[in-house]
Amino acid sequence: MNSISTFDITKYFLLDVLKDIKTGRIQLPDFQRDWVWDDTHVRRLIASVSLAYPIGAVMMLQQSIQSRQFKPRLVDGVLKPENYTPNLLILDGQQRLTTMFMVFLSEQPVIIKDQKSQKMIKKWYYLDIKKCLNPECDRRNAIMSLPESKIARTFTGGLIDCSAPEKEYQALLFPLSKVFCFSEWRSKFSKYWQYDPQKLELIDTLEPGV
Repeated sequence: MNSISTFDITKYFLLDVLKDIKTGRIQLPDFQRDWVWDDTHVRRLIASVSLAYPIGAVMMLQQSIQSRQFKPRLVDGVLKPENYTPNLLILDGQQRLTTMFMVFLSEQPVIIKDQKSQKMIKKWYYLDIKKCLNPECDRRNAIMSLPESKIARTFTGGLIDCSAPEKEYQALLFPLSKVFCFSEWRSKFSKYWQYDPQKLELIDTLEPGV
């Protein structure tokens, strides 16, 4: 029996890890349980990431073509990967990596478990820019989730409509699915507001934390 005798502690950029998940270079061993986080867990992780808080290490197993210890399967949310042969398998950290992939890079709504019905539902996640920049506001309260339609009623009977980019700009809600293409989003946001100095100041203040 071959034993695992070599360990390596390596730091990777988050975007590189998520891209490798998208292409299938990083997958899961088949025995890993399914991803089942709810909205509270997702928003809590996003808040920690946005504040650059430590979220714990992940453990991966290098898998070569010659010696495959486990059968791989794709991370939830991955569609049509470029490479079906993984280099690494996620042993610990599946929930965190799956959440970040779904929110930041999948370009699809995040599939979560509804806390009340226990059914699987789809959500998009946004950063409320004004709340995010308010030092007295808890970061978790600055993270908003909307249904797949991107339209929702507030507790006071109002309507939040982010069904088009222009409506996101109007509502001052930043879609977290655009976090890795912030410059492009900022350019369109600025053009929408006709380069209003107050709106540009908001984005200038927000950008270092995105």
